[in-house]
This record gives sequence, structure tokens and C-alpha cells, in this order.
Amino acid sequence: MKNITLITSLALILLTSSCKWFQREELSGPAEKPAQVPAVIVQDSAFRQLVRNEHMVLATLYQQTAAEYRALCYQAFNIGKFMLDLDLADKSVNKHRIIVLDVDETVLDNSPFQAKSVLESTSYPVNWDEWCNLARAEALPGALDFLKYARANGVSIFYVTNRKDYLKDVTVKNLAALGFPHADEEHVITRTAEASKEGRRQNLAGKYHISLLFGDNLNDFAEDFEGLAVKPRMEAVDHASAEFGRRFIVLPNAMYGDWENALYDYNSGIGDSVRFQLRRKALRSF
Repeated sequence: MKNITLITSLALILLTSSCKWFQREELSGPAEKPAQVPAVIVQDSAFRQLVRNEHMVLATLYQQTAAEYRALCYQAFNIGKFMLDLDLADKSVNKHRIIVLDVDETVLDNSPFQAKSVLESTSYPVNWDEWCNLARAEALPGALDFLKYARANGVSIFYVTNRKDYLKDVTVKNLAALGFPHADEEHVITRTAEASKEGRRQNLAGKYHISLLFGDNLNDFAEDFEGLAVKPRMEAVDHASAEFGRRFIVLPNAMYGDWENALYDYNSGIGDSVRFQLRRKALRSF
């Protein structure tokens, strides 16, 4: 009974900005004459703050506790090794081979930052710099072994990340501490101006042969996916379907990304109650 009351109350609170939550005690006596029990009132703002990131809980737990998540990571890097071997066998390639990877949720696990955001009812960028400066994100399963294999075969590694430039040193420190190859200033390419990675990718493509690209966000692969709404993103993936598992290797990330931003029409300024409504509106039921 209490769980039903809580769930119903949560929906009402998030859908309106002025409502209050009333928790009534179990009533006794004839149903036709309910007793008048004083309501216990919890102010809307306090309760909303407490549960504002509740939608992130399962996604974060999936990354931290699901063996299926680990399996998907291993699967991605196993496919990467298979496809790299095919690329290495291609004698027509006349440029030095490189692999281009995103960093966050592609080689480094930032789920502790997401967990802190849930527990403290905060969101990016709160606590992000502090987390990065700790330089203690763990490697995704399979990432380190794969990149060591690539390096042993003469392939160079470039990490193209949208971590801002002032976080470059601590990012290099984190990668180097874990033993990632080419964890240095030259090969870790941070964001200096625009968020799009296309310019940085094209700069590398002009000098090298990009054997593979790894990422958790479609924007890690091509500008064709950038800024699109939900349906056009799907269509763009369908159009490039032959590249996935061949040249584009996708890592799972249900915690955040442009897939979520697309639900909000890339409007970072909307409130939590509006986000709640948009998420529910996007659900397909029967």
C-alpha cells in the first residue's frame, strides 16, 4: 500500500511544479465514513530534489553489477581484434595504421561519478572535475588487452575525448596508471573548442589509416549522427549499418549520451519535471 502511494505521489510531483505529497495512514472503520486523519506534508521541492536522478539508478547499477555489461565489453573488443587482424592482412594499406577511441565509457569506467550524482541529487558538471582529478577510473573489461595487442602489432592508439583541455594531464595520468599504450600528450586529444570530434578525426585521417573507431556515442564515429532527433538517429544508423562491427565498434552506455539528449531535443535548460514527462512520452506501450 505504501509503495503504491509513493509511486503515485512521485508521478504527481514530477508532473506538476506546485503539488504536495500527502501520505495518509491506513484508515479503519466503515469505508463509507473514512476517519479524518491529519496529512503529513512533504514539501515538493525537497522531495523532488531527493528523487531527481532516480531514473539513473538501474542504468548505473547495470554498468557496475551486471555480468551482461562485462560480456558486451568483451564482445566489442573481441570483435575489434578480429577486424583488426583482417585490416592488418590488407596489403593495399599504405599509411601507418591507427585506432581511434573515445575515453569515457569506452576505455574508462566513470560509473562512480554517476553513482555520486544519483546519491547526491546532482548532475554534470557538479563533481566531474573532482572525479577526473582523482585519476582512478577503472578500465573497461577487455580494453587494455585489446589495445596492447594492437600496439604489439605496430598500430598506434589515439584517444579522442571531449574531456576539456585542462583535464588532459589527469586523463593521461589515469590512462598511464592502468597501463594503456600511448597514454601521452600527443595521443590523448582533448576538447579545446567545439564539441564535435569531426575535425580531430579528419586531422588524423589525413595523416594515417584509421583501422577502427571505438565509442559509446554515435558522435564518436561520424558527424552524420550529430544533433539528430530520435528517429533521424535511427535512420542514420540504418544507413551506416554495414560499418557497425566492421569499422565502428560501439560500447554500451545506458547512463548518459546523445541518445538521452535527443529525447529532450538537446535542450539542456529544461527542468526535471519536463524531462520526466518527455521520457514517459517517448515510451512505446501497447
